[in-house]
Amino acid sequence: MYDARAISNFFFHRAAEAGSGLTVMTLLKVLYFAHAWHLAKTGNPLIAQPFEAWQHGPVNRVVYEQYKGYGKRPLDKPALSYDPVRLEFTETQAAFDPATTAFLSNIFDYYSRFDSFTLSDLTHEEGGPWHIIWKESQNRAVPGMVIPNQLIERWFQGQRSRLVS
Repeated sequence: MYDARAISNFFFHRAAEAGSGLTVMTLLKVLYFAHAWHLAKTGNPLIAQPFEAWQHGPVNRVVYEQYKGYGKRPLDKPALSYDPVRLEFTETQAAFDPATTAFLSNIFDYYSRFDSFTLSDLTHEEGGPWHIIWKESQNRAVPGMVIPNQLIERWFQGQRSRLVS
């Protein structure tokens, strides 16, 4: 599993290399799809921090906190985390193996083509993980509005089956 900020930085740099802007909303949705498809493909989480059901779809809070002041403006800096050795905040990094790099590249290249509201709509599918938690919260308390990985995995495995057949 990786820190969500490291995956975000991979996407941030990929967007920069392509000369395209990346908004926080697009980043959060692409991050979610990467985590979801990784779960469906491998049965293992890609990202260590949970996703929460917010009004506009799944959100990874640790990444949102980095960029919440951006609104619709393109991101202009990578995500940071505290380095206890250097005693300062530095760019969050991770060493990705070639298979993970290819997976992340493919996810980003596919999903980043859509505008942020289309991505949000894709996460709101009826019966999907976000929808289930959002609806449950109307009737009972859902601590942290956390979307369980098992729910994400089951939904995306079903989506994968529909794509293959």
